[in-house]
Amino acid sequence: MIKKVSLVSSLCCLFCANAFAFDYSTQKWDFQLDADGMAGFLETKDDKPLGIFDWDVKASAIYHLNSTQRIGAVYSIDADCVEDDEYIHDAFVLFQDRTVGRVEFGLTHSIARKMGLGLPDVGYLRLNNKSILYRKLNLNKVLISDTTATTGHESLRLNLATISTDYGQYGLSIAGGGDDFDFAFDTAAKFKQPFGKLKAAYSIALSYMDKPHGYEENSYTPPVYADWRGQAALGLNLQYNSFVFGLSARLIYDNDPIGLTSDGLVAGTGLSYDFLQSSLSVNYLFSDTNLWTHRDKITGKEISGNYTNTVIASFRHKYSEHTSLFMSGGIADTTPFFAVGIKTGF
Repeated sequence: MIKKVSLVSSLCCLFCANAFAFDYSTQKWDFQLDADGMAGFLETKDDKPLGIFDWDVKASAIYHLNSTQRIGAVYSIDADCVEDDEYIHDAFVLFQDRTVGRVEFGLTHSIARKMGLGLPDVGYLRLNNKSILYRKLNLNKVLISDTTATTGHESLRLNLATISTDYGQYGLSIAGGGDDFDFAFDTAAKFKQPFGKLKAAYSIALSYMDKPHGYEENSYTPPVYADWRGQAALGLNLQYNSFVFGLSARLIYDNDPIGLTSDGLVAGTGLSYDFLQSSLSVNYLFSDTNLWTHRDKITGKEISGNYTNTVIASFRHKYSEHTSLFMSGGIADTTPFFAVGIKTGF
């Protein structure tokens, strides 16, 4: 049964969490440690208030080999990882040549996720990621939360990306060595037209995961067991003066799945507007899981699809260089919500 939350009782009172940054550089080395966060609660009609505490910490050490080349290491962790009993979001080494491109090796997201274009959201509820909105509202439904392709960040991965030029950027990823699948291969491209009053950016990504055996994309999706999983994602951002329009979609197909499935389609569109020190955005997301009717191999029953509509409007005011006030409201499935708060960081 879907849990319903009244608009009045679902007021989120969010307050600022501690934020800090440390940056130290020498002639050859750059060290950086930064963090930001927000905290608060979500109160529902039937439950006790649910706490919201979103934060992330990132540390990096970069050594400059010469004027164009550098090597380094990056480590990051965030609240979403810890809530899933994980303590690494990123842990990788890198090599970058400013005239050629970048190489990453370690635990991190694929090039398809990193180069994907999401929606122009000015709120801070992770609408373009594993949304804390869906996690906390507990819609009791399987849904695909965002429109950029992903194969997780828990397997050893090699990312290769060219430098970004006026003509475009290209990349590929190869991953394996984890417990969730045998191997994964991703490729992506991003193109932009940054000149004139109308600026545009486009992204396309293709992803293949071989033999997923317990791969779980989000806390609100079941583990995937299938012969293989394929994904395709498209993104478009258009900017005209202070307006930004976004359109993006992701298609997921699981071949010969077993048990509960979470493949399907997610598509979204949005519009944002900047004025003075403030921004407004309105976004719509449609998720349809089990787009292809499957039959459970164990029970023999057909598994029908289910869909979720999410509409969210957000307002953000830049209070200072590192601190913004925001409010967001909308409806996810049949659950209305309203959030206000402060986000700060460096």
